[in-house]
Amino acid sequence: MKYSHKSLVLGAALALSISSSHAANLLVPSDPIIGGALVGSDFMVGVAATTAGANNWPAAEPPTDLINGVIGGSGEKYLNFAKLNTGVIITPSASPSLINTMTLWTANDAVERDPADYQLYGTNSPISGPGPFALSLFTLIAEDALALPPDRDTVADASGFSQTVTIGATSAYTSYMLLFPTVKNATTANSMQISEVQFDATPVPEPAAATLAAVGLLGLTRRRRK
Repeated sequence: MKYSHKSLVLGAALALSISSSHAANLLVPSDPIIGGALVGSDFMVGVAATTAGANNWPAAEPPTDLINGVIGGSGEKYLNFAKLNTGVIITPSASPSLINTMTLWTANDAVERDPADYQLYGTNSPISGPGPFALSLFTLIAEDALALPPDRDTVADASGFSQTVTIGATSAYTSYMLLFPTVKNATTANSMQISEVQFDATPVPEPAAATLAAVGLLGLTRRRRK
């Protein structure tokens, strides 16, 4: 297969643009986040309440605490009484990015509530409204068992006990669904809880930016040939 000079330059420009991007924290406290649980083939949005075994959370331990930048301490966590297949949908305000790693921080108590595994999905479909959100809208990016430390963080600050897992995403998405199918001890735990999550990600250039960069390189190449 033959490639035109322009297409080769476009590809080189895009590769250069991505390689020159730097990985950074993707999630910020203002990012839209939806708490809930996967029920069958749908992510059902939960509510603030304290009903045992239901898809709800205490008002002081909502989904927004998962990305508020405060780790550990009483109340600084996302807790869901549905316990199994609970999680969140997050729509980062930053440009679509390739997730390199994910870090999870443990909460202040109850080791048995820690997630025992995770599933991370991505979608480019719009996420808005009360749901439910069909699982078919999402693509599985990564899944694996977790081994969160048993240490508990009782002080609300910017540090704590955590586990970092490699994601190595090859596609960028505008929204992500993070699920925790099981907890460390489903027999004794009454819920799932996690204090904080963060994605380390590399931004993917907007197509327009990549095209402009490519055109610039193409013009430079032509000038050098004169």
